[in-house]
Amino acid sequence: MATEEHRGARSWPPGAGARTRTGEDGMPRARRLALAEMAVGLPAAAWGARRRSLGWTAAGAVLTVHGMLELSYETVFPRD
Repeated sequence: MATEEHRGARSWPPGAGARTRTGEDGMPRARRLALAEMAVGLPAAAWGARRRSLGWTAAGAVLTVHGMLELSYETVFPRD
């Protein structure tokens, strides 16, 4: 049986569980991750297309599209 003391023992640090935590520069983590995916995906897709490697081209395209979708999600559903 849980008591009030046991329930209070599981306190989370401030900001834990926030969907988009901001980094040192004030940019949300999701936006930084989306930009990083695009920064890696575009060269990977180009390199795969130049080498005619379907795997690298597909991986680069998936990363690029996923990064674009993350950025567009924030545009469509802005934060408060």
